[in-house]
Amino acid sequence: MTCARRPSRFPRACRLASAIVAGTLPMSALAAPNVEFNPQFLQGGAGSSLDLSRFERGDDLPGTYSADIKINGALVARRDVELRALDNGSVQLCLTPDIVSTFGVDPARLPRPGEKADDGATDGPIIKALPEGPFCEDIGEFIPQASARFDAGEQVLDVSIPQAYLATDPRGWVSRELWDEGINAARIGYNVSHQRLQGNGFSTRSTSATVNVGGNLGAWRFRHDGYMSQRAGEPVRYSASRSYAQRDIGAWGMQLTLGEAATRGDLFDSVNFRGVDISTDPRMLPDSQRDYAPVIRGVAQTNARVVVRQHGQVVYQASVAPGPFEISDLYGTSYGGDLEVEVTEGDGRVQRFVVPFAAVPQLLRAGQQRVSATLGTLNDAWLAQQPRFAEATWRRGLSTRFTGYAGGTAAQGYQAVLVGSAVNTRVGAFSGDITFARTKLPAAVAGFGGSMQGQSMRLTYSKDINRTGTTVSVAAYRYSTDGYLPLGDAVRLRQDLSRGLDGQGVARQRSRLDLTINQRLAERWGTLYASGSSTEYWNLQQRRTSFGVGYSNSIGVAAYSFSAQRSLESDLFGGTARQTNSVNATLTLPLGRAPTAPRFNGALTHDSTGRQDLRVGATGVFGEHSEGSYSGSATRSAGERSAYDANVGYQASLASLSAGVGHSASGNNLSLGASGGIVLHRGGVAFSQQLGDTIGLVHVPGAKGAFIDSSTGLKTDARGYAVVPFLTPYRRNEISVDPKGLPMDIELKSSSATTVPTAGAVVKMVIETSSGRSALIDARREDGSPLPFGLDVRNEAGDIVGVVGQASRLWVRGLAERGQLRVWLDGAGRQQCVIDYDLANADANQMLKSTCRSTIESAEASDDGAAQK
Repeated sequence: MTCARRPSRFPRACRLASAIVAGTLPMSALAAPNVEFNPQFLQGGAGSSLDLSRFERGDDLPGTYSADIKINGALVARRDVELRALDNGSVQLCLTPDIVSTFGVDPARLPRPGEKADDGATDGPIIKALPEGPFCEDIGEFIPQASARFDAGEQVLDVSIPQAYLATDPRGWVSRELWDEGINAARIGYNVSHQRLQGNGFSTRSTSATVNVGGNLGAWRFRHDGYMSQRAGEPVRYSASRSYAQRDIGAWGMQLTLGEAATRGDLFDSVNFRGVDISTDPRMLPDSQRDYAPVIRGVAQTNARVVVRQHGQVVYQASVAPGPFEISDLYGTSYGGDLEVEVTEGDGRVQRFVVPFAAVPQLLRAGQQRVSATLGTLNDAWLAQQPRFAEATWRRGLSTRFTGYAGGTAAQGYQAVLVGSAVNTRVGAFSGDITFARTKLPAAVAGFGGSMQGQSMRLTYSKDINRTGTTVSVAAYRYSTDGYLPLGDAVRLRQDLSRGLDGQGVARQRSRLDLTINQRLAERWGTLYASGSSTEYWNLQQRRTSFGVGYSNSIGVAAYSFSAQRSLESDLFGGTARQTNSVNATLTLPLGRAPTAPRFNGALTHDSTGRQDLRVGATGVFGEHSEGSYSGSATRSAGERSAYDANVGYQASLASLSAGVGHSASGNNLSLGASGGIVLHRGGVAFSQQLGDTIGLVHVPGAKGAFIDSSTGLKTDARGYAVVPFLTPYRRNEISVDPKGLPMDIELKSSSATTVPTAGAVVKMVIETSSGRSALIDARREDGSPLPFGLDVRNEAGDIVGVVGQASRLWVRGLAERGQLRVWLDGAGRQQCVIDYDLANADANQMLKSTCRSTIESAEASDDGAAQK
């Protein structure tokens, strides 16, 4: 103490002596003492009578906090956590069974109630049974060596539990008990685009739309997908893609589908059918690898519409701005079947290319299996009659490295059987199988007679080589003998022969090679990618090849890329080959440092027709939440006049809108687009952004215009409803509400909600609120002196609704239109003053003036009020 109070000639010695003395003291002696506040420094004459003990103990204040729950450092959920004031004056963490359920404890692994904990001590504590209701005891009394600590500053509940007591469910597993089938509701999804082109002496226009209509009833999902199109002077054409009913069978981990759908295509070629299908749904499984889907890359020269088809049906459409585009969120594709991409430019040009899509049968863990069974009729627009067919597949993990699979399919005049296996090795995953097929023909075919039979052998490979940065997504080779036909080709051949044709109109595939590879180069050297497909046919004497290569990298804030695409049809006997080639180079860099600063982009394109385009432009975003976007560009083509394009898009809460204009030598073009959804539920109608398969209906009562954090531009409507357009089925989804912008009369009781929806569900999530008027009141005592700073303000029921601020101003919430407020001057309620208020004619931002009239309450009355509280 002497060293601290006055200077010394030996300050270092004093500090050293202090350190030695401190090191010899017990740790309890070094504990920080309680901080003491001198109430005389607080404004107001009653400062000396204030009870400041709750601020001196260092405890968190009692109340309910919205907190992240971490188990052994891993974030698992977000819940409301209560800190409760006990009779002894301390503040204790209280837990509920809902919170404990997020801990992932396996009750079978806990000691039985009444047993001693096995913590290495000779006399361990007696373990209690977990309470069925809320409790405030230490969690270690129920789970040996467990602890829970709440950090109010970080809003985190840190829970430590020995691994031995945690369930051994695989990572990502969610119990079926938490699955939510959702509410009964109807839904409509749409994506509409309109294009108009005007030139010298001509004018054309076209409109197209994809629609998804459905309804949910209990666990059943009813869906219909369709595609509508209309060109100038032509009638509206509507093509129904599929109509079906579906529900999950959670106990089996499977999906049941009735109606029109497509087989998965993981073993046999995918076909459209009308009937019934039951198959394993890997989304229900923990740590299951998502189904593979290709990434579609291309370059648009103008404002363009991209349409993707699979098996002749539209599975995706979107409007894109000039420049490179990438589609990585395909919805509704099956395992196999090439994707036909059509890019319609604003000046009428149409670019078509094919993206190969073949899947590698997945390896399974030991003991896991996936099965499917389909029964119905083929659903093929090219067939006059739809033959009945059946298909079954089976796959099982026989060991940690080896998976076996088999399948069979049959239709009128056709049978096929497949057997194969997949193995995981140090050099990658291999799978190989052979299919035996026999087709009975209605008429003889030269070289085969009345039937065709053959085999098809397939070898696939997949590998991610971390050491070299190489990823081989799909490498597949198939060879088929001359008599082999897959189901789809077999039924078309039978139909042609029945009509008296020679059957040469059905191409019989001989071999096919597919490859998709990505190569990460050394640091700062960028990435290479390549994908391609080559197919030969027995009866066409033709080889069809398509491939693309690309390179991307960045220098500082600038990013650039090069890509090339080629499609080739060559005669195996040296005849004339048809080919289309294109080479593209792009450059992008920001035009400023702000997050919303626009970005410059430039592109150079050259194709095999000799056409060369140079395009420069800029893109950017606008809006508080970046819900708007814009772009503009100018394109110069060799030998032609320059072309100009401009686009704007806005992602509102009710829909996503887009518009684009362009001018070129061919004329002027206009494109308009809108996409969104409508959900009909018991509470009314809610409009939304474009809907996914599984969606959420959030209700924040009374909170108009509250922003939902899960999607850009998403906020509640006038009744407090908002539709979350995408949720992940069979996984925990947490939806948060941004309190910024909430009406002043609404207060959130919780800022988030968590749900585990089943596939296709419309899940309703209610985030509770409390409503009431808010007011800023300037209230002084009868003698004009200010009220003491920091005192609680209570309503007539005794609930705390505000606090006394500086200059005796009270900010209070949750008020009735008129009534009384009470301020406890002594902290115990024996000395009070009463404030009368009337908000009937008050503006929301108006500060009211009132007087706090002194009153004396009996100790008994105060005690009774506290007891009731």
